[in-house]
Amino acid sequence: MAARCSRGFARFHELPLRDSVGRMLDALLGRKGSRSAAVLDAVARGLLRIGFTPDGLTLAALGLGLVAALLFYAQLGGWALLVLAVSGALDAIDGRVARLGRGPTLWGGVLDLTCDRIVEAAVLLGIAVPHPDLHLPALVLAATWYVNLGVFMAVGAATERQSEKIIAYPPGVLERSEALVFALVVVALPSLTAAAGWLYAALELVTAAQRFRHGRRALAPAR
Repeated sequence: MAARCSRGFARFHELPLRDSVGRMLDALLGRKGSRSAAVLDAVARGLLRIGFTPDGLTLAALGLGLVAALLFYAQLGGWALLVLAVSGALDAIDGRVARLGRGPTLWGGVLDLTCDRIVEAAVLLGIAVPHPDLHLPALVLAATWYVNLGVFMAVGAATERQSEKIIAYPPGVLERSEALVFALVVVALPSLTAAAGWLYAALELVTAAQRFRHGRRALAPAR
């Protein structure tokens, strides 16, 4: 079972995003042929020439994400948001560096996904722990992450189709960039943090349902 999950985990098939209810922000920024994709490619090539590796960028994003979490805990929101944005930029570029270099690897995909989850959990704790009124919405949000990731892994373990990415995200409202939007709300509109947390949790459930539906369609027997 573990081997099957590991194999399927790395073989998520990514359907065209126009078929999903909501387009993921990351996909919009990196859409082939777009100006933003060209900029990201240029940055990735520059990092390759300097000698950066995809795994190195992933670990740098992890380190900065943990620093951002500590800054949120210290209630230095402006600095935390800035550091988190840099972490997100590195996270967005590491896969591109891999694809333009020696090619993506299974380990790189696992490392990237694991580091993303560590940063998300750390930042959520950094935001919520100092504020008792945020404990419940943060707990519910973490629970919806658990459900969403469970759907992600379950469908991944069952599908055998290969995509361009080592670990690709099926269609859904949320992927990763929305965490930065949530952090922006925390810093710019702190009175709305709890409401933003509840909304984020609701959108996580919508995303889980969309991915579950995607899995049902992808795995339906051919007629």
